[in-house]
Amino acid sequence: MPGWPPISEPELLARLALPDAEFGELVAELARSLPAREFEPAMLERALGYPWERPAGSYEWRDGTVRPFAGLDEPEREELVQRYASGSGPRLPLLAIGSNAAPEVLERKFGHFPPGEERAVLALSGYLHDFDIGAAAQPTVYGAMPATPFESPGTAVAATVLWVTPDQFTQLTWSELTYRLGRLHTRFEIADAEMGFDDVLAFASRFGTFCVGGEPAALAAIPARHRSARAFTQRQLLDHAAALALGPEADAETLLRAICEDLPSLLPKVAATVRREAQPLRSERWVPFEPPPRGVSGSFPDPSC
Repeated sequence: MPGWPPISEPELLARLALPDAEFGELVAELARSLPAREFEPAMLERALGYPWERPAGSYEWRDGTVRPFAGLDEPEREELVQRYASGSGPRLPLLAIGSNAAPEVLERKFGHFPPGEERAVLALSGYLHDFDIGAAAQPTVYGAMPATPFESPGTAVAATVLWVTPDQFTQLTWSELTYRLGRLHTRFEIADAEMGFDDVLAFASRFGTFCVGGEPAALAAIPARHRSARAFTQRQLLDHAAALALGPEADAETLLRAICEDLPSLLPKVAATVRREAQPLRSERWVPFEPPPRGVSGSFPDPSC
């Protein structure tokens, strides 16, 4: 695994370097800049459908078209993996634990790139070992409690590794506003091929994993083997977060209405309740990216060196 990918955009580096208190102020400022929206039932249905539809196994996404591994013979699969993941090119292995594994999200995030390699991704599905995928302790502007990893010895959770270009990586880092960038030094087993690797780039929520009853809440929508954490549906998570932030009578719809109609007023309530029911990602296998001092950019050394 090479060193950290180069990040040359000063504004992105500055955001990644923000301490938690300053980052909270940034989120509040952004919330104040968003116009109020009228709640529609379709918004709730979309939130409850997180992390949205994706192919059952590995696939290549290219110019909006999905090419599943299931329709390829063994030599074709090997050629694809070699082309994207051989290590001889500029592509990077980035863990997708939630919506980034969905083709519709890849289209939305990369659709503005010109046709060619910047609109192509190899998505290898498999299992991430000794971690599980929980709900971040902060609902998104579209209403879901998004995915974040937490350590869970013995668990193997379904996940996807995206082989992305440096420009795609930068775009995804911009889009993961409330996440820290880092590395997971743990086994990722590819389901469709007899291979795997032990080091992937990853995002983890700044707000930590939402806990219910003092324990991390796993996302029921994401399957896992030997799961020890209790798993919750998106509706259960939103109902619980709503009751904490808005009172015992509140539910998922109440919470989404508040997100749409008055997000600036909701955020302090979420911070005082939902975020307090959170567990930060602490693991010897997790190495957070540490941006250079302000004004310095470029590529950074591998933290394992």
